[in-house]
Amino acid sequence: MDAQPAPAILSVVIPVLNEAQCIERTLRQLVAQEGIDEIIVVDNGSDDQTPHLVAEFAAEHPMVELLHQPTRGTAFARNIGFDKARGDFIARTDADTIVEDDWSAVIREFFTAHPDTAALTGLCTYHDSPIGFVLAFGQGLMVRLGRLGGRVGNIYGPNMAIRRDAWIQIRDDTHVRADVAEDLDLALCLLKQGLRIDQVTDMRARTSSRRRRTSPYRFWRFQMIGLRTLRNHGIEPRRIDRVVVTMAWLTHTIQWPVYRFWDFHRRRFSLRPGAERISAVGDH
Repeated sequence: MDAQPAPAILSVVIPVLNEAQCIERTLRQLVAQEGIDEIIVVDNGSDDQTPHLVAEFAAEHPMVELLHQPTRGTAFARNIGFDKARGDFIARTDADTIVEDDWSAVIREFFTAHPDTAALTGLCTYHDSPIGFVLAFGQGLMVRLGRLGGRVGNIYGPNMAIRRDAWIQIRDDTHVRADVAEDLDLALCLLKQGLRIDQVTDMRARTSSRRRRTSPYRFWRFQMIGLRTLRNHGIEPRRIDRVVVTMAWLTHTIQWPVYRFWDFHRRRFSLRPGAERISAVGDH
């Protein structure tokens, strides 16, 4: 009788920066999934209790490993995690993101059934938004209408996965500059090599809506990073790209007053809701 091939290994990489309030919740959701073989948390220069909490958690859960990348930048942290990962499939999420219970199973099953797919990206809603039902409704409607899913040209960083051999193929082409959107850059590197990206509507996660506290001015500058990333790859943004960016900014600006006084941890409105989200991308 022929020997059965060894099951594929699934690694999860989490870049993290000052996420002491939520990292344990994210890790507990991941270690509970049998389909995940290792979790690599890459601390990106935190100055709060994040590294300490992850180290304590790793001591109780050997599948979790803590790495340090003091050079700020999500791409720096992602790269060191992807390089360290031993998985045939490498997934990525964020410290403020909660993946669904079947997340790892969906990733494994899709990659196994679609050997020509190099990378996956899923859907995200919010777990801490006072108006998150709007996004959930719109997303659900788009799925029912068949407007989501299938081959795509971009990746959403907090909910993605890539084959290890695809990562090795494009790794040296990726950029780590602060003015580059690391997930879009990764997607463009894949597309330039003719590698397929699929959006999987059953690959679901809920992330934090803290980004919605960012002022409209700073959010516009953040949106410009996407257009800059296209130009960095020799792609002049099309009119539709500019329309999408403008509509994203307009939607954010309309919602911003709602989030201005929303406390994301206590889930209530407050005159002192806490600081806005810190990101290592650009100046956002």
